[in-house]
Amino acid sequence: MYLKGYRIKTTNNSKSVTLPKWDFGGDKPWTNTSWNKTLETIRGISKKEYPLIVLDLDNLDYSEVQLQDKSAFEEWLKEVMK
Repeated sequence: MYLKGYRIKTTNNSKSVTLPKWDFGGDKPWTNTSWNKTLETIRGISKKEYPLIVLDLDNLDYSEVQLQDKSAFEEWLKEVMK
């Protein structure tokens, strides 16, 4: 089954990125590159566009999460990628 992932958007809705729930590449360099570029895009969002709003596209019961800064994003990412 294909998972939709997480929708991560800025508070003012100027940017919206979908992060897959897995790195979907294993040892395939072209797919790891795609996943890493998505992460790079999210990490490149400026401080003034925070907080970020995270929605789980696969779990409708998941309440949205607000990430206040880049360190909060990194902590959130560690938790969901376990």
